[in-house]
Amino acid sequence: MPKYYKVYDSKNTVYVTFDDSGAVIIKDESGKKVFLSKKQADLMKFSIESLFKNLFENHDAEVHVEEIKEV
Repeated sequence: MPKYYKVYDSKNTVYVTFDDSGAVIIKDESGKKVFLSKKQADLMKFSIESLFKNLFENHDAEVHVEEIKEV
């Protein structure tokens, strides 16, 4: 079953979908999408984790991650 997350701060919101196949879909508020296959997601895992780590370490912005039922 796919998992959906809403990642947001006071200025921006993105929706992240983790597909059953291991693919990742990232969508912004304007509807632009980035699709990463399982292989691409595996290759980018370190970069994505670093990005989120940097967001959470930034004390000026509050970043929230919320699991949702559907996008």
